[in-house]
Amino acid sequence: MFVQHDTMWPYAGQPGAEPSGPQRRDDPAGLTPIQRDLLWCVRRLAMVRPLGSARDAHVHALLQRRFGEHGLGLEHLLRCLILGLAQRAVRPLRLHLPFHACVAADEQRLLLALAEASRPARAAAALAPMAGSRGAELVPYLAGIAALLPPE
Repeated sequence: MFVQHDTMWPYAGQPGAEPSGPQRRDDPAGLTPIQRDLLWCVRRLAMVRPLGSARDAHVHALLQRRFGEHGLGLEHLLRCLILGLAQRAVRPLRLHLPFHACVAADEQRLLLALAEASRPARAAAALAPMAGSRGAELVPYLAGIAALLPPE
């Protein structure tokens, strides 16, 4: 099994939405709106079975709306990254369900690797707990994703 889904603390909002209320548990990790949307997409893409076999219409719509002409490239690279992780994973990765309020440790590693995409050795080190020494093979996907994202 590539992914273990954790169903605790579900959040039923929409990606990129700012829920109202006193608790605002949608972003306990302090993620940027772009990071939240990418994490939502990664979580959705990891649910497609068989993995990498089809597009997710919701992911496609979000990326096109949010990133315009770069959305299709981001979708492709995210699918490649998920499939690459599945092929190289040294253990089941823990990803939450798409609207989960918290960020799992493996999800934090993915976001860190994306932030370090311009430094291949550091990005590979961030992926090492999930993909071992083969994590370096995934860095080009991360670099491609980072290149398509707007500056924050």
